[in-house]
Amino acid sequence: MDPMQEIMQMFFVECEELLEALQEGLEVLDAQPDDIETINTVFRAVHSIKGGAAAFSLNSLVEFAHTFETTLDAVRSGRLEASEEVRHTLTRSADVLGDLVAAARDGGEVDAARVQAQADALTAFCNLSEPQKPAEPAAAKGAAA
Repeated sequence: MDPMQEIMQMFFVECEELLEALQEGLEVLDAQPDDIETINTVFRAVHSIKGGAAAFSLNSLVEFAHTFETTLDAVRSGRLEASEEVRHTLTRSADVLGDLVAAARDGGEVDAARVQAQADALTAFCNLSEPQKPAEPAAAKGAAA
């Protein structure tokens, strides 16, 4: 077997483990939405999938994982609350990520509209398409007047 094929097979085995950790972490977040260690675990799972996918130029997987990771980073940093709606979207995103991994592994197709709709749902939470401006504290506004 080609050494790159072997490495890619190992990547997909690792992806299965990471997807399992992702799902388990999201289940924990449903019960404990402020558990920072679990949020970090979930973030690392998506980040690791993205990094491995980039090594194999699995661009659609990389792009979706990047959007997913960015939203998780917003939760991790406290800029985005892990509300029920956010957690539900993260769970649906984990399903899409799993489908993208399976398609990359098996050579199948995914519903591009579904992937885009889920990426849009993630992006909407953080307004990722627009640069974020730090909020000016109310006291600073009053002092400037």
